[in-house]
Amino acid sequence: MMKQKGFTLLELLVVITLLAVLAVGALVAYDGIGENAESTATAFNTASLDRAVRNYRAVEQAYPDQWDNLAQPTSGEAAGGNASDFIAPETKDVFGSWQVGTASSAVQNAFFNVVANVWGMEELQHVNSVTTTVAPGKMHNEGSNIAGALETDFAAGEFDYISIVPSVNGANVGAGCQVGGPSVSATFAGTTTGLALAQRLNAMNDAMGIERCHLVIALGFGGDAASSTSRSSASIVAAPTFGGGGVLNPAVNYTRYVGLFHVARTSSGASNVTIDETNFFPRPKLIGFVDTLGNPIDVNIAAATAN
Repeated sequence: MMKQKGFTLLELLVVITLLAVLAVGALVAYDGIGENAESTATAFNTASLDRAVRNYRAVEQAYPDQWDNLAQPTSGEAAGGNASDFIAPETKDVFGSWQVGTASSAVQNAFFNVVANVWGMEELQHVNSVTTTVAPGKMHNEGSNIAGALETDFAAGEFDYISIVPSVNGANVGAGCQVGGPSVSATFAGTTTGLALAQRLNAMNDAMGIERCHLVIALGFGGDAASSTSRSSASIVAAPTFGGGGVLNPAVNYTRYVGLFHVARTSSGASNVTIDETNFFPRPKLIGFVDTLGNPIDVNIAAATAN
């Protein structure tokens, strides 16, 4: 009879050991690939949206219309109410609101002149209350047929509060900043002082130095803002959604990208904490976009390449 051929027990153990080593190596190689992919997509979406909006602005001499206000228009709370996580706690810790409706008439005139004549925006979208029947990314759209959605003219008297990135003078962190009377130093979460607030703005863009007060309007670029460009040769096909960074849930939380508009600032110095009509820029501009956690593109690029 022919001798039967096969593997010895030792050979099998060696093969199994090698397969186990290869499997562990594969797991190590792919560990974090999901997070890296999300960070890469976020960095790409931030840069693409920034280019698209700037291109639209160059062609149309106006920014897209119908941006999302992250603040409730009459209370100043986070859109959807403080009892709701429609605006997630992590987002509330970055953004806040300015009570433009009670600012001095001169400041209101200066601000809305910017909106009409420089930005070219006519309408603003708000959310008063939320529902589980509409996706968070569509909640601002009054066509969603929910009572909480509201669209107003982007004009004085149409709403009281607008969303901002809060500012404090980093040279005098004990004193908050004011614009036309109302404070601009509180986040939705209630933080009002500390050098970190000044540093956050500066981290988003170096043009916003920590030694002065700034007025930075922060508006979400939602689906309606993209749709408002559809008749332009520089139309923006879609408004991207932030994946959540492992913190936000797009099925529950608002996760649109947020455009930062630098409108005014004080002179440098610890005593300069009040912005009035003389401090508004002749041509305020879009500083850039951040994700819903307030991270600029550099942070997401770094996260994408960390591993």
